[in-house]
Amino acid sequence: MKPANTESQARRRKNAILGAASSTLMRLTMAVLALWLRAGADPAGLTSKLLLIVLVLDLGSIPFIWISLKTRLKEIQGGEEDAAAQY
Repeated sequence: MKPANTESQARRRKNAILGAASSTLMRLTMAVLALWLRAGADPAGLTSKLLLIVLVLDLGSIPFIWISLKTRLKEIQGGEEDAAAQY
């Protein structure tokens, strides 16, 4: 039988990974939607340019999600949350 601490860490790791994956999926879905909307707009128009900017910013944030996940997994592995819960 595993200690409760290890089970808690495993649950937190799973939730962190699911959160990063769902956030990435949401951003990719929004990028596809923006491309679809942009395809129907005038390529030289303001709306098309704004959608392109939103698309680039949206996709540009994905690597930071995974960098944050890596940091979060290190925190969980190190037991920082468990140590803080003792106070």
